[in-house]
Amino acid sequence: MYAKSKDAVQQPKQSDITGNIIIYTLLGLCILLSLFIIIGFFVLAKPLEARLTSVAVTTLKYNDTASSSSPYFNATLAMEIRIENPNFGFFEFPTGTGDILYNGRVVGEMKINGQRVGSYSAVKTKARTQVSYREDQAPSVWFKNDVKRGLVILKVGAKLRGEVHLGVLNKRSVNLKCLMYLNLVDEVIQRLWCK
Repeated sequence: MYAKSKDAVQQPKQSDITGNIIIYTLLGLCILLSLFIIIGFFVLAKPLEARLTSVAVTTLKYNDTASSSSPYFNATLAMEIRIENPNFGFFEFPTGTGDILYNGRVVGEMKINGQRVGSYSAVKTKARTQVSYREDQAPSVWFKNDVKRGLVILKVGAKLRGEVHLGVLNKRSVNLKCLMYLNLVDEVIQRLWCK
């Protein structure tokens, strides 16, 4: 029989090899998952946000139902729009338009100048528009009531299409959806709500 020497290399057991393979495989999967998360953070575009931050009534004319059979309102609005970009790359959009609606009818159109919004930042842009509505035929009951109480509810909507410039270009759009209450008596925007 041979005597075992102290310098002899001991072969690892099969269970040790299998355990090491499992550990290295799990470690490799964790590293791969981390890479995907990091790449996704920098490459995939997140949704952008737009909202009206302020609206001022610069001119206002209206005629209520008591003094006329043809009620109307006509106002000039100065608006400030905030566009937020939560992405690593900048967002660039060309000049676009938005609609202002009263009871589903377009009563004004606003022009939103194209801009570049830096990464992880926001910009404010100004828009000015004229809104007007008149019913020359027999005015509807809801319009008569709105003008009589001096409160007209306007809906603002715009969709700005552009690109988020990352490692690859991502076409994105940002939606502006707001509701504002135009107080005819006090000539102010009484309430402003954006989602």
